[in-house]
Amino acid sequence: MRRLAVTLSVIVLTACSQGTTDTTSTSTSSVAPNASVSYSTQKIGALEGAVDLVERSPEDNWFYVVSQKGTIERWTRDGKRIDTVLDISAMTTGEGERGLLGFAIRRLASKTDAFINYTNKDGDTVVAWIAVNEDGTLDNSGSITGTTFLTIEQPYANHNGGGLAIGPDNYLYIGTGDGGSANDPERRAQDTSSLLGKILRIDPNNIDGVGNDGYAIPADNPYVNVAGARPEIWSIGLRNPWRFTFDEFGNLWIADVGQNKWEEVNVAMGSRTQGGGKGANFGWSAYEGSQRFNSDVVAADPLMPIHEYPHDNGACSISGGAVATNTTAMGRAGWFYFGDYCTGEVTAILTNGENTVGTEKVLSDMGNVTAIRSTNSAMYVLTQKGEIHQLIVTRS
Repeated sequence: MRRLAVTLSVIVLTACSQGTTDTTSTSTSSVAPNASVSYSTQKIGALEGAVDLVERSPEDNWFYVVSQKGTIERWTRDGKRIDTVLDISAMTTGEGERGLLGFAIRRLASKTDAFINYTNKDGDTVVAWIAVNEDGTLDNSGSITGTTFLTIEQPYANHNGGGLAIGPDNYLYIGTGDGGSANDPERRAQDTSSLLGKILRIDPNNIDGVGNDGYAIPADNPYVNVAGARPEIWSIGLRNPWRFTFDEFGNLWIADVGQNKWEEVNVAMGSRTQGGGKGANFGWSAYEGSQRFNSDVVAADPLMPIHEYPHDNGACSISGGAVATNTTAMGRAGWFYFGDYCTGEVTAILTNGENTVGTEKVLSDMGNVTAIRSTNSAMYVLTQKGEIHQLIVTRS
């Protein structure tokens, strides 16, 4: 077992705050060099089944809000709805752990791409490409769901993952669950012939909506020359990485949902030119968190969680996750924020790359927290009820 030292730097940026608040919770920390802070939230709007919030550019005065029900809307930064840019509600179920689960934007010199991750009517995972117009609307005139370039058969209804992220290398990273049911019954998370229970890394570089609908495998993917392995695989050993993110230094942060006892946060070191996690094994289902789980499963050199918490006091399912800057959370640059779906609590942790050295309760009674997301200028708490709350951090 190992822990990976991750270099985390603190950059001081301009603070951001907004008007009145409707939820408050105060906590303090004496962990140097961070001053004590107080937390509150401002509800800016609601969209039923909100599961993701994505910014195209810091220069835009709006962002995208994604609903599990199958829609993506554009909102102004103060929560006013502009329009619906995607509606695939007829193509998915939007219930349980299925639906429209992830969205990512890739900005290139010549174009801007959108990617969606959803489950189709058969319950299988579909990842598709949609061109982005200059005004931020999506050009799905050829097909309402865009151009499908990856479909993954799902054996069960749960553990569909769903997260998408663009790495510092401009490749598309895809989070997949272990296939579902419970206890990793087919042991897929450690099976490199399966795309399930993994982080995938691909280059959808030849999708143009007029006949080209494939993707390339980056030559430095760790399983490219491994017999029997899927070359799309970047990392293995995950149960249900519902949300993952890269910080500004390329480090990969994963909130991996646990089985019956433990929820975990994983970190893998990256760089400004390559996302973290290359060849990493996060341990499931040989381990749940740092605890031995399936005795018949071997996880070679597993990367242990940087943080884990038990299913005490109603906790049941981690909802990741965003790494703060001093723009999104003044005084908490480098802290990782996550929620728990059952308790409605939001927690922040500070790590030294090997251990968690600071933990603080941020918010409580937020309902069923589905995700913590951030833009360049703010951090948001999303709930299953559909409420979008902006997190307000004030230095004491």
